[in-house]
Amino acid sequence: MKRLFLLVFAGLILFQPLHAQPQPVDVHLALETAGADQEGIHGQLLNISLNNYILCSFLLDKPVDGVATLTLLQAASLQPRSLALPDSLPDGTPLDLLFRFRQEDSTCVVRMGADSCRFEGVLLNQRNLTFTPLSGGGSGLRLVSMAVNQEKPARPTWPMMLLIAAILAADLVFFVFLHIRNSRRRKTKPEAPVVIASHRYVTSERNTRGGIYLFGGFRVLTGEGEDITARFSPILRELLLLLVCHTPKGGITSELIKTTLWYDKDEKSAVNNRSVSIFKLRSLLREVGSFEIRSNQGRWVLEAPEDLVDYYRFISLVKSGVLTRTQMEELLTIVEAGPLLNGFNELWADTLKADVTDSILSVLTHFALGLDLRTQADLVLDICDAIDKFDSLNETAIALKCKAYREKGNSTLSRQVFANFQKEYQAVYGEPFTRDYSEMIST
Repeated sequence: MKRLFLLVFAGLILFQPLHAQPQPVDVHLALETAGADQEGIHGQLLNISLNNYILCSFLLDKPVDGVATLTLLQAASLQPRSLALPDSLPDGTPLDLLFRFRQEDSTCVVRMGADSCRFEGVLLNQRNLTFTPLSGGGSGLRLVSMAVNQEKPARPTWPMMLLIAAILAADLVFFVFLHIRNSRRRKTKPEAPVVIASHRYVTSERNTRGGIYLFGGFRVLTGEGEDITARFSPILRELLLLLVCHTPKGGITSELIKTTLWYDKDEKSAVNNRSVSIFKLRSLLREVGSFEIRSNQGRWVLEAPEDLVDYYRFISLVKSGVLTRTQMEELLTIVEAGPLLNGFNELWADTLKADVTDSILSVLTHFALGLDLRTQADLVLDICDAIDKFDSLNETAIALKCKAYREKGNSTLSRQVFANFQKEYQAVYGEPFTRDYSEMIST
């Protein structure tokens, strides 16, 4: 399309010089001296105006030291310019003046009689000028005639028009040829790399339902869906995480709370800080749902329904043994958010996060391997995407994903998954992956 535009534009440029160039304007005045001597020849000859505004005037001046002059007065500059007349003008001799105004270079030329004197002055480059002859202000000067002639612009001849048409036709044929050739080339280009969506399994409950969320990062939402995470100070946040993470194991002791949060305090100060912090926690959690913080045989626990704490529900699903499809889909809604306590880097949480990751990989991999790819390829892909969030170089998940895409009839995506895996493997380990695509999908 851009080439076609340039072609048309070039054609217009070719035609432009034949139509648009300004042409000279000739104004011919014939005057005679009517029986007066040279002393009596003077006066205003011609006004040139635009919209009744006089741009300039030509005048014959009385002789000075025996020499008469023709003067151009310009309204724009008010700087007179003069030209000496021939030495003698006998009675009855015509004064033939030809003014040539060249609009393209804004100059004028004056010829007087056979002597062809020249006068050059600056004129405004205006169209539609009005030329008004005047009879002259002194005796002995009479206007005989005036003629204004503008040359007609040159018209293109038939040979020239045929030549231009031939050039444009040749350009058009060349343009069509290039268009067809480029279209064929585009058809033979290799396919662009396929971008693989990694979030097919989407849930909106995590963003709207009240509760305490640990997977993908610490978040707390009220029962109305308001995010109040920022209202937890660092101490309150860590105390809440200690309670949530230890409750499934039977709770956390007061001593462990002290050594983790208030190791620099004496026993009395630590107890006081713990009491104040638990009071604040209880106040905040009332906005979330039904929570209770209590001490059970020397251990502190946070009691709450499973649906209000994603970690509690995760533990319950993992411990249930063999998962149903419905339970697996619920587990995916939890872990698809990302790793447990993502962004929380306290040392006491490292072991817990590693254990949870191992548990997730084990449960998801075992479940996926038991699925029939012919009928449940989509669920296999969902599980593999979840595994990728915890271990992007999991060979079992990559092999399953490649097979699932092939089973769905999409070999291109299958090979692209393997190619992406190879690149990441090389970047992480500094060496190429030893197995090829055929080996991956055959296992």
